[in-house]
Amino acid sequence: MNVTVREFLTEDARAVSDVIRRTMHETNSADYPLEILEPLIEYFSPEKVLLLARERICLVAEIDAKIVGTIALETNELQTFFVHPDFHGKGVGKLLLKAIEKIAASLKIKKISVLSSLSAVSFYEKTGYLKTGFEQEKTAGRQIGMEKILEI
Repeated sequence: MNVTVREFLTEDARAVSDVIRRTMHETNSADYPLEILEPLIEYFSPEKVLLLARERICLVAEIDAKIVGTIALETNELQTFFVHPDFHGKGVGKLLLKAIEKIAASLKIKKISVLSSLSAVSFYEKTGYLKTGFEQEKTAGRQIGMEKILEI
């Protein structure tokens, strides 16, 4: 399986929206009720993805020219990090995370933070992120604060 990680392009908005929405519906629904997820699924329309991409450094992962994952960095925080459920556990997330961490390090960012969904905590722990002790429960449901110190 050949995975390519590249910068987000305007024409990627619909495919990225589809990945986010499907992941929320299929994966996050194991940890969050649909009444929390449905407004978020609606929020991540192709139009909103395009607007957010203008404010962040956004990357996508492709396999055979099909977008299977996305990740973004805003200041020093990870945002909109999703991998299509069919590609979980196949290294796509790790490649996206390494690519965005490399960009962050090149920008002299020393620490990356993330408010992790309950669904992703173990993934982040396996990739070197530590819980900060901060938790919040807002419109996205319960989220766990995590961070990683980068080698610059």
